[in-house]
Amino acid sequence: MKILEGVKVVEFGWAIVGPMTTQFLAEYGAEVIKIESSSKPDSIRLMSPFKDDEPGLNRSGFWASSNTGKYSVSLNLSHPKGLRLAKRIATRADIVVDSFTSGVMAKWGLAYEDLKEVKPDIIMLSSCMFGQTGPVSKMPGYGGPLTAISGISSITGWPDRLPSGPYGAYTDYVAPRFNAFALLAALQYKKRTGKGQHLDISQYEAALHFVTPIVLDYIVNRRVLLRMGNRSNCAAPHGVYRCQGQDRWCAIAISTHEEWKSFCQVIGNPAWTKDPDFSTLQGRLEAGDKLDRLLEDWTLLHSPEEVMALMQAAGVPAGVLESGEDLDHDPQLNHRGHYRELDHPEMGRCRFRGQSILLTRFPRAIKRSPCLGEHTDYVMTRLLDLSDEEFAKLMSEGVFE
Repeated sequence: MKILEGVKVVEFGWAIVGPMTTQFLAEYGAEVIKIESSSKPDSIRLMSPFKDDEPGLNRSGFWASSNTGKYSVSLNLSHPKGLRLAKRIATRADIVVDSFTSGVMAKWGLAYEDLKEVKPDIIMLSSCMFGQTGPVSKMPGYGGPLTAISGISSITGWPDRLPSGPYGAYTDYVAPRFNAFALLAALQYKKRTGKGQHLDISQYEAALHFVTPIVLDYIVNRRVLLRMGNRSNCAAPHGVYRCQGQDRWCAIAISTHEEWKSFCQVIGNPAWTKDPDFSTLQGRLEAGDKLDRLLEDWTLLHSPEEVMALMQAAGVPAGVLESGEDLDHDPQLNHRGHYRELDHPEMGRCRFRGQSILLTRFPRAIKRSPCLGEHTDYVMTRLLDLSDEEFAKLMSEGVFE
């Protein structure tokens, strides 16, 4: 038995946040029905990488990685009958998740108050950029701009260059974790009280948890953190260092005197490590450029894996900068069953990734991602009990697209 077996979820989600939120639930046994449309497909279905570099709505690895284990229903929500069916699907569920801009679900008659009238104990989670209320709540957008608005891009990059920002839409991978645990808490509350609730989760506010130190530094000291590249105010050396091979690197971070002594021993205590400039953390911070050059002279003689192994064995924090290929073959990820090879109707044999949480008593189930509308017939005729004649008539009317 799966820990969330019997929990029914309907997802009105797009891009990353909504889909990844329900992916957590699907992996642990929840029935997740994803409402989609072929006339207005999720933009992520159109984004690379595509299996075998062949574009297609069902061939995006990007989309597949956030939508494993779900049923896909294709509905025309511009059609009154499509909306009525969407509401029927939603009101047979325990949880409804949407990640549209504030006001979209209300326009369709699918807001929390609408669903609550039909099913009083419904749990609904709405997760948009700024939350459901407030002066900018109606502003649509993606995680890229929100990463900048959250202050993360302003501290990412080099001091003499424009902000670079972290790779990808950083906030899209933060909010789903808040969402998933909020939903588990809501399920527990419903189990105790019999009551549902509306969870209004602002992706903006979720992201601010990850810049708390710079917010507090400004509140307390009126100090604004500027871009520092790979440097740190509390560790030196602190950076990524070129190693043997083409574009191979290893990250090293030394915060304490004990780590510095161990580092010096690992590299053979060369004469330069006795330089008075390097005897204290403050001195190493001030002589960062010089220290980085000397350190890289040593790392260039070794592979990044060797550097990492030597440093970690001595208690010095270090890690290889892994590529996509490295991650695919990573022994730790494979040991934990992070990837599962499954057959997909259009992509063939593929590796799908799981979530990072393992439960001892309740194993997760990684299932493939669905093709668009793949389960429309099943959901309509089996779960909503439409007759074959009713289904065919609605199909001819353009309700399923």
